[in-house]
Amino acid sequence: MRISLIALFLLLSTGISFGLNQDVIKLSKSSFQSHQKLFLAPLDGWIFKQGNDTLWANEDIDLTGWNKFKPTELSAKMEDESGRVEGWFRIKIILDKSFVNTPLAINRELWAATDVYINGKLIHSFGNTGNPYQAFNPILKYPIPLQLEVGKEYLIAIHFVDYETTFTQRELRLKPQHLKSFLNLTGPEFIDRVTHDIKQTHIYGTLSISISFVLFFLFWMLVFLNPGQKIFRIIALITTAVWICAVGSFFDTFFDLSYPFEKLRYVINISLQVVMNIGGLILLEWLLIRKTTWISVTLLFVVTSTSTFAHLFSISPPFGIAFSCMLVYFGFLLVKYWKSIHEAMWAVVAATVSPIIMAMVYINLHKYSLDLFHEYEKPLLSLMLLSSPLFLLVYISFRFKEILKDIANENHKVLLITEEKQELLSTQNERLELLVSERTTELEKSLSNLKSTQNQLIQKEKLASLGELTAGIAHEIQNPLNFVNNFSELSVDLAQELKEEIKKPEKDWELIEELTNDLSSNQEKINHHGKRASNIVKGMLEHSRTSTGERVLTDINQLADEYLRLSYHGMRAKNKEFNADYQLIADSNLPNIEVVPQEIGRVLLNLVNNAFYAVAQVSKLPGVVQVSTKTLGNAIEIRVKDNGNGIPKANLEKIFQPFFTTKPTGEGTGLGLSLSYDIITKGHGGILEVVSVEGEGAEFIVRLPV
Repeated sequence: MRISLIALFLLLSTGISFGLNQDVIKLSKSSFQSHQKLFLAPLDGWIFKQGNDTLWANEDIDLTGWNKFKPTELSAKMEDESGRVEGWFRIKIILDKSFVNTPLAINRELWAATDVYINGKLIHSFGNTGNPYQAFNPILKYPIPLQLEVGKEYLIAIHFVDYETTFTQRELRLKPQHLKSFLNLTGPEFIDRVTHDIKQTHIYGTLSISISFVLFFLFWMLVFLNPGQKIFRIIALITTAVWICAVGSFFDTFFDLSYPFEKLRYVINISLQVVMNIGGLILLEWLLIRKTTWISVTLLFVVTSTSTFAHLFSISPPFGIAFSCMLVYFGFLLVKYWKSIHEAMWAVVAATVSPIIMAMVYINLHKYSLDLFHEYEKPLLSLMLLSSPLFLLVYISFRFKEILKDIANENHKVLLITEEKQELLSTQNERLELLVSERTTELEKSLSNLKSTQNQLIQKEKLASLGELTAGIAHEIQNPLNFVNNFSELSVDLAQELKEEIKKPEKDWELIEELTNDLSSNQEKINHHGKRASNIVKGMLEHSRTSTGERVLTDINQLADEYLRLSYHGMRAKNKEFNADYQLIADSNLPNIEVVPQEIGRVLLNLVNNAFYAVAQVSKLPGVVQVSTKTLGNAIEIRVKDNGNGIPKANLEKIFQPFFTTKPTGEGTGLGLSLSYDIITKGHGGILEVVSVEGEGAEFIVRLPV
């Protein structure tokens, strides 16, 4: 263990022991400093001995090996190999009559752990001097009350333990004016002062954190809304550093941190404060020359790293040199681009300079006047943190003012140009009105022709549909007519044979009865096929006449069956070589629904005609057209499927457009599917859609609400 006092080494080496007379220090209330705080560490009555022995707290001990030594004389040279400094301080005090009716307390403002004894009794432990060692956090702590009597002598013994650290300069490396807060005697006003400090710290901490967060949020919103503006990203990054620094600066206000976390917080804050300053320099550089140079990036890295290095190892010259280089470059930019700095940019200059000035004031107060430092620490810290983002907010405000002014000027120019154009346009109004009138007349004629053509096309589509239906009906009606003709001729022969048999004298009643039965049977068949032909003709008439739009309960299965057969026979009538299979898969539980049967029949005829046309184009495959019906709860479904070539993908989106057709000229108007789509969707509130696989066929799906 290294002992810093030469005399102590001499005493130990020679083995000579001498008693030490300890003076009693008389304390007066007039010794109170500001806020009734009396520093005991600088008093002359202290004696000290390194090492540890709990008996050293007692009043009557052998003082051999003790030396007169003030706490303000502590030094890092006294540490052992592990960095530990341990020893005992003793002082005798007596209070004069000025302390009558004055409650007293003790406090300390250093992190080192201490045990305080008065007259051999442990009064309070600041931290833990034992194992494990725990430093004392002195931030915003109330003093410990004491019961001291006026005129009575007291022995104060202090067991002191500390570990020298290279993490920051806030331990033994503090100067004597800082070490004087080793132990303080305080009065009632000091408690009020601590309460004031706590309130002030909470107020300024809350303001700094909340304001910096609001600015952080607003600037990142600007980045989000204007992603192409690099300047907003730089400002947002600076404000982010400010917000984190504000949280870190006042974090120990709201939470009692351990020594390592407190020092880590301190180093991070110091580094971020440098980032704030360099960030302002980078922003100014970008505004002046529209780019970020390697100089500012290098300064950001070097100044930040040297700042951290300086506070970790108490080696400040590299940081001083780097920081001076930053100030020189900042001055160089100001001098070189002085004329380019307009009113908005001065806010950026202020955002760079203000935290530097505040930091210098902050450091010098801490160095030369701790009383003033403790009085104005929190306001100065808040100004140091918030001055930069607030000035940047001023810059944004001025910049938007300039932008609005530029926009107003541009709008004025545009207004002048507009007025000139209006004058030119006013002279051409009559000419334009005349041209518009002529064009309107032409458009009206074109529209009239277009409507006429459209009506003709729609009529042609109806006639084409009617022609196909008529051909199918003609073919379909031929069967019942053949039956009527055949059974009529047969009935004539039977009637003639019956007459001849009746004229015979001897009648064959069995033959007469047989002929009568055959004749009656033929008449029934003639009647049946006559009614069938009548129904076919009736259906043709219903299809051909204009729909009244009245909905009636209709058997969709029957409707599908009729138009499937009529479409097939119509195709056969047009093309004798046409041949295909067709089938109806009817849902026997399909309910009757209210529809306009003529319109639904027209839809079915169009869909089935298209299906037969599709299979007719594929001669190598047996053509099959399938119509199926199905109940879907609150709707019915009709599917018309073929195994033709299918519909090309490019045509699927246009299939229901008016006048769109893939048939050769003269074979289709392009209105069949369009009319069908309107009948289903607009007329009946249903759905008409198509599913097709090119090369495999197509399927049209109709869904009608029940």
